[in-house]
Amino acid sequence: MFPRDYRSPIPAPMLEDWSRVPPPVDCGEPLADPTALSGKLLYDASYRRQGLPGLETCLLRETVARKLALAADQLPQGYAILMFDALRPLSVQQAIYAQFRARFLQERPGISEPELEALLDDFVAKPVKRPERPAPHTTGGAVDLTLCKGGVPLNMGTGFDELTPLAHTDALEHRCPPALEEARDNRRLLYNLMVSVGFVNYQCEWWHYAYGERQWAVLTGKAPFYGFRPECDLH
Repeated sequence: MFPRDYRSPIPAPMLEDWSRVPPPVDCGEPLADPTALSGKLLYDASYRRQGLPGLETCLLRETVARKLALAADQLPQGYAILMFDALRPLSVQQAIYAQFRARFLQERPGISEPELEALLDDFVAKPVKRPERPAPHTTGGAVDLTLCKGGVPLNMGTGFDELTPLAHTDALEHRCPPALEEARDNRRLLYNLMVSVGFVNYQCEWWHYAYGERQWAVLTGKAPFYGFRPECDLH
């Protein structure tokens, strides 16, 4: 079974001072397929299954892939880490951004443009090439994932890419109804497992973890060393 520490509550989000995060100076580390490192690492290719131009192969920086394998090796028999999305070209980012924008406009008719931009900013980076502020998934240092047992994803309270406050990582730590206690505990398992090997979480998405890029830098106080990957350019 999981260690007792992995059932610890998810802490409240830290204050983020982005003004202190310098532009990344890329270390040149190559990409790797984490599924080749552990049988407990699975790739879902979520966006390709939705008909978007996602990658067939899961790709992350070598160190990130090794850290995922280290996390997977701690899982009990029958459990695995299921990755939805990893390195993401700007063409995919464009498609996701357009999809999310359309969903918000449909769900919230009459929403103002500033309100729409603020909502989008919580869940998806703009699909533009900004070497000084690269979108997390264009660096190879960010991954969207969950835990599964027997190949079936655990209940996390929402689906992947649900655009609601319930998707915030610590949302179930506050007045959790009995029906969502299992999901709360599963989020705790995922969070504590990933943090134990050096990842940080993006507070608006229980599924998003990162290492070496700007989100990791703002939460650790260190300089980011993964920048925009040339493979992510629009063609």
